[in-house]
Order: sequence, then C-alpha cells, then structure tokens
Amino acid sequence: METLQLLNLGKTYRQHTVIPELDLTIHQGEFVVFVGPSGCGKSTLLRMIAGLESVSHGEIRLDGRLLNRVHPSQRQMAMVFQSYALYPHLNVARNITFPLKMAGMNKAQQARKLAEVARTLQLEPLLERLPAELSGGQRQRVAIGRAIVRDPALFLFDEPLSNLDAKLRNEMRLNLKQLHQQLHTTIIYVTHDQVEAMTLADRIVVLNQGRIEQVGTPQSLYDTPANRFVAGFIGTPGMNFLDGQWRDGQFHLAQGLALSGLPAGTATLGVRPNQIRIDAQQRDLELPIDLVEPLGHSWLCYGQIGATRIAVESPRPVNRGDHLPLALAHSVCHCFAADGQRLTTRGAGHAA
Repeated sequence: METLQLLNLGKTYRQHTVIPELDLTIHQGEFVVFVGPSGCGKSTLLRMIAGLESVSHGEIRLDGRLLNRVHPSQRQMAMVFQSYALYPHLNVARNITFPLKMAGMNKAQQARKLAEVARTLQLEPLLERLPAELSGGQRQRVAIGRAIVRDPALFLFDEPLSNLDAKLRNEMRLNLKQLHQQLHTTIIYVTHDQVEAMTLADRIVVLNQGRIEQVGTPQSLYDTPANRFVAGFIGTPGMNFLDGQWRDGQFHLAQGLALSGLPAGTATLGVRPNQIRIDAQQRDLELPIDLVEPLGHSWLCYGQIGATRIAVESPRPVNRGDHLPLALAHSVCHCFAADGQRLTTRGAGHAA
C-alpha cells in the first residue's frame, strides 16, 4: 500500500523561493493532477518527487520510507517527459526494454514484459521502427511503455500531451484514462490544461506561487471553489466576476443590479457563463454583444457592461451587436469576500 507523503516540503534557489512550504498525501491507486499557471511550481514539485531536484527543506516519504537522499533510479518511480526522451538510435522494442536491460533482467523476461506492454499500448506493429519514423502520439505511447515496463509504484507525467495536436491529445487522454483503470497504479500528472485535469483526475491539486490553493475532486473544485483564484482557474471558459458594495442591507453590483439574501461580507459574485440565463421575462441585465465564438453545440458570447467583461453561453445563435437579456438571480452561486475567500451561501441572491 504505497502512500506518498510530502511533509513541510520546500524548494529555494538561492534567494528565490519556488515552493515555500507544502503538505500533501497521495494514496495508492490515485490519479492526482497538479494544475496552476506557468511558474507556479508544479513541474518543480514533480521533479522533487522524482529525485531530479533536491529538497531545500521537508520530507518526501513513500510508504514511510524517506526518499530525500535516495537516487532517482531507486525510488520505484517512472517519469514520462514532455519531450518523450527516446533514444533515437534504438528501435521501439529496445527503447521500451532499455531499463530492463540496465536492471540486469534476462532476455526471456524482457521479451515477456515487452509483449505485455506492446499489447496494452497497441505498439506491436511498431516495434522495429526508430523514433524518427513515428508520429508524436506513437512516440508518447513508446515513452509511456518504457515507464510501464518497470512496474513502478508511481508514474510521474510532466505535461506529456502538450506537443500533440488537438485530435491526438483527445485520443491520448482517453488512452491514459483507460491505462490507469487497467493498471490501478498511482499517477501524478502535471498539466496547464484544465480539460486534461478535469477529465483525468481523481483529485486535482491547484497550485499558485508554490502554495496549494485547494485539493479536491474535479467536481468539488468546479462546484465549490475555495477562493476566487480557484474559481477563476477551474472551468472553461472562465468564471465571470462582478464586484459590488453593501448599501441598506442589499448587495449592489457595479452593473446597477441590487441583490438580497447574500452572505455578509460578500465583495464579489462569481457566475459561470453557462449558469447565466438568457431570459427576457426576468431581465436583470442587458449585455451588448461584441464578440461571438461558435462552439457547434452552443455560442459563447462576450460583452462589456461598464468596466466588467462578461461571457455568456447561449444555446441559440447570437450575432455581434445583439443585446441579450440576462437573468442572474437564480444562477449566482459563488460569493467571495474582499480577500478572495469563498463565503458560504444561503442560496442564490434575489434581484430587488
């Protein structure tokens, strides 16, 4: 039962602190995804777990065993890089079996492990090819195969799909999900792509400036973000934020709408584009549309009310220049204090 524990973990380069202090437990068999903006420390954290970066302070433990000074090759982990890191002079079969050869495994065992991995990843027709003869998706499958063949306790993925086109990314994402269901091995996965995080993860770890903002299931982060940062980062397109002030017991939006029934201390309302209703009968706001993105199944519409940029998802065609009647009363469900922290709501606000 391999459990990975990060205890008071930190990383500093000279005077620059990348990860101040971090605590996290990952259980056996979990698919955990690290997400966050560029420079938030997610790849550095993954490299520290792998042993490719030193630890400035704190501990990394796998099933109780301290790993801080354990060589990467002895950590029971396999890492898949963004750049594939295949040996160009070795064919697919020899790339996959290379770590087994280095570990001293005999050729019969190597052949058996190779056959298992090739069948799992559908690589049998490619075993004699060199990396230069493969597509990006095929190279990534070979890199994953080289990781699988070692039977590690943990798989570490560092933005493995970022070099692929959109179609291949979707295919590989499904392959990774199926692979995890087959192997039941712990996976830690770094990405900046929210779709990957939401569709792959059992739990998501949202990082910001080296700190954990929130840990939870994809749905819990989407439904109940802990703060404004998480609310704005999780979900595509991003959440709308409407600032306001309290007067006479009501929350007044800068857009001219007064709401009641909101928690005391509310400074900002958050509402997702797909939660805003287009309703001429219960019109709270009118949004002049200046940009439309057709999505096929819906239309994503953008407009400006005062200084606030608002996005709305419409199930019907909308044209630039249209004015959409918006109803917020029944869809406002996220309230944030002035410091950005989420406030517990007593239900949606009501227009006054």
